[in-house]
Amino acid sequence: MTSATLPVQELPLRQTCACGKDTCSGELVALETPYAKEIFIRCAPTLSVDPDVGFEEQARRFYGCLPRLLAEAGANTSHVVLERVFFEDFARDMDTFQEIRREYYESAGLSDDSFPATTYIQQPPCRKSQKIEMQIYAILPNEPDSVRITTFLDAGTQTTAKLVEIAGCRHLYIADIKGLSNDPDAPGTFREQSDRMLSACTTLLAQHGATFPQVLRTWCYLVDIDNTYAEFNLSRNAFFTRHNVTRCPASTGIEARLWPLQALCGMDLYALLNPECATVEIMHTPTLNEAWAYGSSFARGMKVDLPDKTVLYISGTASIDEYGVTVHVGNTRRQLERMLLNIQELLKAQGASFQDLTQAATFLKRGESLELCEMVFEEWGLRNVPNTLVEAGVCRPELLCEMEAIAILPKRRNGQAVAAE
Repeated sequence: MTSATLPVQELPLRQTCACGKDTCSGELVALETPYAKEIFIRCAPTLSVDPDVGFEEQARRFYGCLPRLLAEAGANTSHVVLERVFFEDFARDMDTFQEIRREYYESAGLSDDSFPATTYIQQPPCRKSQKIEMQIYAILPNEPDSVRITTFLDAGTQTTAKLVEIAGCRHLYIADIKGLSNDPDAPGTFREQSDRMLSACTTLLAQHGATFPQVLRTWCYLVDIDNTYAEFNLSRNAFFTRHNVTRCPASTGIEARLWPLQALCGMDLYALLNPECATVEIMHTPTLNEAWAYGSSFARGMKVDLPDKTVLYISGTASIDEYGVTVHVGNTRRQLERMLLNIQELLKAQGASFQDLTQAATFLKRGESLELCEMVFEEWGLRNVPNTLVEAGVCRPELLCEMEAIAILPKRRNGQAVAAE
């Protein structure tokens, strides 16, 4: 990246807006840094008052609205880096979605090697009229040379990686890593797939000169989590021991169906390829113990202090206390409140609050808890955040909710310009 002096940022650095259409719901948060505008979007292409809109129309509504939503932040389709797509029913809808998605990006002038890195998961949106919900992450450079984004397609693992170079730091995102065998008639047991999935991470990272200790955040999706989470922990713990992973990444482990349907586990990851450019710290709060104390190798959160911003990755967080015990068993409201307390305290320890969140996902064991969940969120001041609410099993059978989140604190260099390396 060429050297350039960028102007000092002036407040406000945060832009928020709602979708603005009476047929949809969604939010946009855009953060200004000295180098780029980073954009987070959630879109639900139908409301409960419009229950008869089928999947195809909902998907077309989303991709029809996306250019307008991006334009709210001054961006366009070419700036989309990551997508996460939440399906109600893969088997019924995946082929239709792929056709619509390809049609949209090709009509915007993008080739296959510049499509976003996309994660596909079957976690039904809690609003029963919804067949699909989507989250988008886009980056709009402030200057032509202030950000460089490169796409890597790996035929062997069928994954897409995005390398984002900004402010002298090299960020690697890899989406939809699976552990299926090469034999379609023998996809493998859960443990075999989990071991292969983690091994694939090693292979993919090595292509960029990286190793797993450079991974700061993972998102892990497990079929039938009540019966597979313990085996996943054994697989992950053994992998971390072999690869000398002593600083566990922030992580979410949540139930989902995956595509293709033979897949029993899947994973996304984020790694910082030149960690010397940042200060990385594990996040703590006195309201939670450390997950590794009960055999689950992840950190409660990860603080990544970068030249242009500070990012707080909040792991999947539930109604667990300082002893690692599930609290408020059977009481959805109280579990939601304890979940939010834990997240609030993780943020507070870093000088942040719910108002600094840029993206979240909330997993409810029972979709009918949606109305209560939204009420509790309003009571806690959690609003204007792209927060997807889906139905999914959590890592313990008695847990009724879990939430993950990202908070970003933009930086201003007081009275000084910032040099892009």
